[in-house]
Amino acid sequence: MTGGEIRLPRVLLSVRDRLPAASDGEGVLFHDLGLTDLIRLSAAAGRPAAVDMDTIEGLSPDAAAATFVAERLGIKVMITRRPALALHAVKLGCLALLHIYCLDSTGFERALESHPGKPVGTALSPGVVLEHLAPDQRERLPKPVLAYGLVRRREDLDAALAAGAAAVMTRLAHGEAPATAARLRRSGSLG
Repeated sequence: MTGGEIRLPRVLLSVRDRLPAASDGEGVLFHDLGLTDLIRLSAAAGRPAAVDMDTIEGLSPDAAAATFVAERLGIKVMITRRPALALHAVKLGCLALLHIYCLDSTGFERALESHPGKPVGTALSPGVVLEHLAPDQRERLPKPVLAYGLVRRREDLDAALAAGAAAVMTRLAHGEAPATAARLRRSGSLG
């Protein structure tokens, strides 16, 4: 199995302390929490899940941790700032996304220089920047692309998807992200 066989849900709901209500077509992204909470919440998730490996307290972002997350917790989408860890996650059969920060054109270029490219995708922060990148810059981002961070309004979510994001991580209030996912399913845009 390769990371290419794993699909991102179009909407990943942010999980820091508790699981949001389940909604058809959405997944969850675990970040900024402790290892014990990750274990507890991932066991109860019941939907596609991703984890930001660099933000879990008590989990060293290394090969052993990636193996634990993939094999013991069953989480097959991993986000990291470390190219070597992303490549290791791919070897484990996971979909790996390299977390890059795009605050200006210099940061964008530096991030792409260290990106291993396919089969590793991209988690772009802040996610709202995606719509403001030039089309040639968006094309250079290894796919799939996750718009990660500061997506706080339904308009932000829609704009990121329209700009080419395969998925968007959001903390939208209950009902807003599900409405967008339902609208995308009806239009045939939700894979």
